[in-house]
Amino acid sequence: MELQDAEAYVKVVTRRTSTKDALAWLGEERAVSRPIDLPTLLASLLSIEDQAPTADVRGLAGRVIRQVCRAEVVSGLDPSQELLALDEVLRPAQYRAALDALAARTATRTLTSVTLAAVISAQHDDRNVVTALCAAAGLSYRDLRARVQDASVPTDLRGRWKNDQLKAVFDVIDAVITGRVTASSPAAHPARPVEHLLPDIDDNEPGRRRGWALVEQMRVHGVPYELLLTQRAVGSAWVSHRSSTGKKVQAAVTTSLCELLDERSVPFYRLAMNAASRELLTRVGANPATAAEDGRNEGGQLAVLVHSPALTHAVAVSVARDGGTARKSGARLGTLPARLGIACSVVLVGPGWAERNTTAELVRPFNGRIYTERTVAELADALSAMVAQGGGVAPTGQNGAAQPAGLVDDPLEVRS
Repeated sequence: MELQDAEAYVKVVTRRTSTKDALAWLGEERAVSRPIDLPTLLASLLSIEDQAPTADVRGLAGRVIRQVCRAEVVSGLDPSQELLALDEVLRPAQYRAALDALAARTATRTLTSVTLAAVISAQHDDRNVVTALCAAAGLSYRDLRARVQDASVPTDLRGRWKNDQLKAVFDVIDAVITGRVTASSPAAHPARPVEHLLPDIDDNEPGRRRGWALVEQMRVHGVPYELLLTQRAVGSAWVSHRSSTGKKVQAAVTTSLCELLDERSVPFYRLAMNAASRELLTRVGANPATAAEDGRNEGGQLAVLVHSPALTHAVAVSVARDGGTARKSGARLGTLPARLGIACSVVLVGPGWAERNTTAELVRPFNGRIYTERTVAELADALSAMVAQGGGVAPTGQNGAAQPAGLVDDPLEVRS
């Protein structure tokens, strides 16, 4: 952006007559003309920071960028306060059915005598058995897989299991519940479910059942409310579910953007962490080395590719619940446009982005094109305008998903 245009824009937004007064007005967070075209404002401030003739104005523009980001790049979606995919949560009745199915296959018809053979038989008929045992041991599936030695396990906890895989995970679960786990330091305790661990610390209840006998007691007689509250205190509410559905926040925002692009007949591809998407990026001129990288290196951030004869543009979506996550994600995200070698926009979701200067550090690499889930419609409008500026694009109807090379004559074809 030319300096003259940049200065004109900040003056219009602030209704000031000089650039320095306009910057000071923004720096003091005073009222401005609404609605603000935030990407244009940020791009204007960048131009002033780079091109202003005096050092004091350049420095002021740099400081204002940070303040504007804190004030304006505010996401209303807080993953710590909102839940997704409740239909995926296993219901209490399903846990009970799985444990009852397991107990029915033991010699005593109780969990006090649970064996590997009983687990294998029960899991065959009720795919929630391993899920219930993980919960009984206080292990997320990720933690369980990390503890399994010398055996691969299914990626889906409720999928098909081989006998040797069930043996590997049952050995881990049994060791946790029966207390055959140790800590690396005398000052620590091995992580176990609170109902199993606290009696060992507060050993003031003679005769208290331990291990599988305690699990059986709770299966039959229930869990006291105070124990439920203790579990919430040490593990917090919904933490495992939020961790397992974290990527769905990004997916939901990406879906909203894709629907808006479809409404505007903007040709796009929804990207995934797979070879087909990397091939697409390479074909449209993205840096082959970057496009060939494992998608996990992007943190799942690269979400949409808009491609037409007039425009090649990538959109990243990144979620940060806190400032620490924003700092970690921002460091990698900020290098994305340069590594890809094509123009990019970014959608920032979550309260973490407003907590640190990380957001301001993204202004330059993305040339001010920063949005939140609140402004994805503005992003769709901007992309539609960019496509239109290069010539007419025929309406496409339903846009495409990335396809592996060879499935269509042109992998970049947007199919209706």
